[in-house]
Amino acid sequence: MKSVFALMLMMLIGNYTWAQDHSKHIKVDGKGQTIVLLHGGTFDAEAFAKHAEILSEDFQVIRPTQYNVQYGDAGMELSEKYSVQTESNGLKITLDSMGITEPVVLVGHSYGGVIAFDFAINYPDRIKSLVLIEAPLFDLAKQKGVFSEKMKEIVDLSLHFTPQASITEEMIKSFRCEMVNCESFDITTHRMWSKWLHDKDRLRGLYAVPLYKVDLAKLRAFQQPVLIVTGTNTIEPNKTIDQILSVEFPDAHTGQLSGEHTAIYQQAPSFIELLHAFMRKK
Repeated sequence: MKSVFALMLMMLIGNYTWAQDHSKHIKVDGKGQTIVLLHGGTFDAEAFAKHAEILSEDFQVIRPTQYNVQYGDAGMELSEKYSVQTESNGLKITLDSMGITEPVVLVGHSYGGVIAFDFAINYPDRIKSLVLIEAPLFDLAKQKGVFSEKMKEIVDLSLHFTPQASITEEMIKSFRCEMVNCESFDITTHRMWSKWLHDKDRLRGLYAVPLYKVDLAKLRAFQQPVLIVTGTNTIEPNKTIDQILSVEFPDAHTGQLSGEHTAIYQQAPSFIELLHAFMRKK
């Protein structure tokens, strides 16, 4: 495996924050058609390690780490202007720095799905096919008149995750309980609780998700094939938004994984089977 730390430009020592106009930390495996895997909000490139191991037998697999994770882990502040477009532009800079000009297969889960969506509709000529796994495009639900109370709860909570936010244990509890049904158990007993606490600063910047505005015209103009993957037991907002996407994209295909929002990470072989079947069609 080759681990690449590509082009980190301009570290502003004075206020201990990085300029977000540099390439992302990435891991690269294999050779061939490029597949880019964008992880969810508080995950990192390692979440797709198993996927990369399998896919790299036939493809070049690139796994960037989102800025909110890089900065959170380093104890640094994101720019006050941080947005989904910051991440999307960072992906473009990364691909450009690697000399990748041919269209890529772009895969995004959760927040990574929002970033993938933005990149794809703004740079459609750089996309061979797009795969979205439960991308929380809340503005799309608003535009379609199906913005639910559950969505509002998630949006209201996420707006607290500004680039400068001080993340508390209560905020972590509230956020995680929105993602899973914890009415019948104490969320602090969840097997992931200690990791969630450790990675708490990765939540900073996720206010960008509810602030993101969907350009419906660009969505409808996107002609490349799109695979929408949904967990069978995921929460209502994810199912609703995925359903809208499956109708609005001109060339949309759908697939399911058994499980909840993070099934993509637990079921690498099943996801790759879906991906291969989708790519064979095209």
